[in-house]
Amino acid sequence: MKSVKSISPGKSILFGEHAVVYGYPAIAMAVSITSSAIIRELKDPNLIIDLKDNDLIIEVSDLKELISNIPSKYSQYGRCLEIFQKRFDLQIENIEIILQSELFPGAGLGSSASLSVALVSALNSYYETGLEKNGINEIAYELEKIIHGTPSGIDNTITTFGNAIYYQKSEFNFIDLTREIPLLITYSNIEHNTKEAIDRIRNLKEKNPQKVQKILKNIGKITEEAKKELQRGNYQEIGELMNLNQKYLAELKVSNKAISQIVDISTQNGAYGSKLTGAGLGGCVISIGEKDMLKNIADILKDQGFRSFLAENDKKGVRIEQ
Repeated sequence: MKSVKSISPGKSILFGEHAVVYGYPAIAMAVSITSSAIIRELKDPNLIIDLKDNDLIIEVSDLKELISNIPSKYSQYGRCLEIFQKRFDLQIENIEIILQSELFPGAGLGSSASLSVALVSALNSYYETGLEKNGINEIAYELEKIIHGTPSGIDNTITTFGNAIYYQKSEFNFIDLTREIPLLITYSNIEHNTKEAIDRIRNLKEKNPQKVQKILKNIGKITEEAKKELQRGNYQEIGELMNLNQKYLAELKVSNKAISQIVDISTQNGAYGSKLTGAGLGGCVISIGEKDMLKNIADILKDQGFRSFLAENDKKGVRIEQ
């Protein structure tokens, strides 16, 4: 029976979150923690979607029934199948789709985009529709709009192509990373709230515009310097810039007690640098350092009730796993 499996990386914002909203650059990097989409041929004339992370299996007779019955929070998957059916004149039937992600959801790691990209890639391979990565990315962006309304396109782009992206004012430029970058990604046990974090900085800027503008400008300078150090593969310098970026994010009031605790434990136990990633007020913290040191930090954080995983930069992006 025919079967394909596609895997897609997650993403982490290394530098520049929030400052990017005000026109300064930011850097996002694909990370080696992945989402997967498996498509299997069925003997029976059914259509099944198995959402492993949500303990939900939807079994219907055809695509029309699926679109009518799938919960609205997962409607992007039905829409994806519909796009393929219409664009390529396919009959989407007699298949089981299994979706699963290793990424913490609601943590700024691009889990929704990673799943969407994996699904588009798996459908492309299963039905042999001939899409290149640009085409996969285009459809994944349409799915991201269903979830997020007006997404930047960063998440689907970085999870499709891998590597790192330097972006500013809607312009994307890839950074070819010359070295493996070891990371520890730690969940704060608090779901991030992007809107609240953005509103908090906006209100702070209204009250003290000069101070906040100076902080945002400094974050922009850090991001520019980080781009150079990433291209050189200088871990320690990258770590120092991460620490400085975190200091400014704390001044913008988007850090919190849990984030600060993770950052302090990481840096006090040998990490070169540590900072929140994404919106803040929850979500995840990223730390850079030598692999053995990061593993030790993960054990210490586990004792404090924080879940971590070791990762590295992903240079491949979405791919079919043999």
